[in-house]
Amino acid sequence: MEIVPVRPGGPSIEPILQDYRQRYALSESMVLQALVAALATRRAQALIAVEAGRPVGAVVLSRQGGQGQIHLLHFLPEAAQARSALLERAESELAQEGGLASIQASLARFPEMELGEVFVGRGYTAVPRARMVLDLAGFAQDVLLPAEYRLVPWQAERLDEATRLVHAAHQALEDRTVFPEWSGLEGARHLLEQATGGTFGRFDPVLSPMLLVGGELAGLCLSLWHVALPNQGFIADLCVEEAQRGRGLGRALAVASARAFREAGAGVLGLAVTLSNQPALHLYESLDFRVEQYFDVFRREVGL
Repeated sequence: MEIVPVRPGGPSIEPILQDYRQRYALSESMVLQALVAALATRRAQALIAVEAGRPVGAVVLSRQGGQGQIHLLHFLPEAAQARSALLERAESELAQEGGLASIQASLARFPEMELGEVFVGRGYTAVPRARMVLDLAGFAQDVLLPAEYRLVPWQAERLDEATRLVHAAHQALEDRTVFPEWSGLEGARHLLEQATGGTFGRFDPVLSPMLLVGGELAGLCLSLWHVALPNQGFIADLCVEEAQRGRGLGRALAVASARAFREAGAGVLGLAVTLSNQPALHLYESLDFRVEQYFDVFRREVGL
């Protein structure tokens, strides 16, 4: 088996992407979504596994600073040996320049692929997650809040309060394994600055409600337009201060964001949730979010 880069005149990646779409009944937009983040950097590349003159697998990867990312890894069922070969080659390519600190892969979970076994065997931590979506066309729930609370659009002057709230909310979550760069107070602030600055998609304060009680920040729903899927919103984070939980405040924030997106013309509101976060799963299911795709986040620290 030979692994070669995608280049003009060389083997085409299209048969692999077509098999990926057809085998798992994925829309073309779902496949493109997996590639958008890679294509956004000039340091992205695609590699093809070739056997007996035909493509049998592909991996798409990119690197930004010390962070390596694997965006897609797929192989034909008769070429299962390609999975390990492609992963090892991707790791080698990402490490070429030196200074690589970590490698992360967010890959759709399909039983036939058995990717978890390969990644975990090479020292990656696996965190099961799900992409959930809400059809906004028929969404008609009302925002219900106790009288002492009020909702306001995102207020930039409350960044320090929001940083402390997000940091506290993330402490007990498995998400810290997935996104260690956003852990700690500095990481939480960086996340908020990136999101509100448009790094992850177009940001509109009206779509990201904040919850106030007595003039203090009690919760927030950080939402933005999806970077890859037109006319779709995305909830990046939803947090409620621990002492304020159990009063339906998280639900009110999610409903407020969904209504704002619907009024702005969005047809779908999506989010990604870690499966171990049962309270969040129950909340989203109660709002009629449905699981569109299960996926796994694999992460390996290289420079430690």
